[in-house]
Amino acid sequence: MRKLVHTCGVLAVAFGATRATAQTSTPEAQIITPKRLATIGDSLPPAASRTAQLGKGDGYTYALTQRDSSGGIESHRDWNDVFVVQRGAATLFSGGALVGAKETSPGEMRGGAIRGGTRRAIGPGDVVVVPAGTPHQMLLEPGHRISYLAFKVAASNGATAGKR
Repeated sequence: MRKLVHTCGVLAVAFGATRATAQTSTPEAQIITPKRLATIGDSLPPAASRTAQLGKGDGYTYALTQRDSSGGIESHRDWNDVFVVQRGAATLFSGGALVGAKETSPGEMRGGAIRGGTRRAIGPGDVVVVPAGTPHQMLLEPGHRISYLAFKVAASNGATAGKR
């Protein structure tokens, strides 16, 4: 009898926890339409590179970036980059070894050169995944522009989750 009472008590607590969880409100999904992305992109002021932060959460951020010129060489120890190209084209130079770079903030290397990397053309619809620690640079032809969604996702070590 004692076991039956204990089991019923455990089930009552578990059922109550399940009901409480089911009634808890969670945030809605965010949807940004292509038209809205175009409006945001068109509103960015002229510059070599400009970014409109769209959102962030625990261990990730996402933004719309437009670039009118080549970017610098960079590598992030704690963040994976994911780019979804919206408009325009560029050459992604990535991989190999980063030489002569300087640490500009903890885990962020900038400048120097990429030795032994690969150059690949990217354009609308391409999804680019740059793993944490991989040197990379976006190269543009003069007069060209690229617009892309940029997601920063904490690397599996979780060292900077939620800090970006």
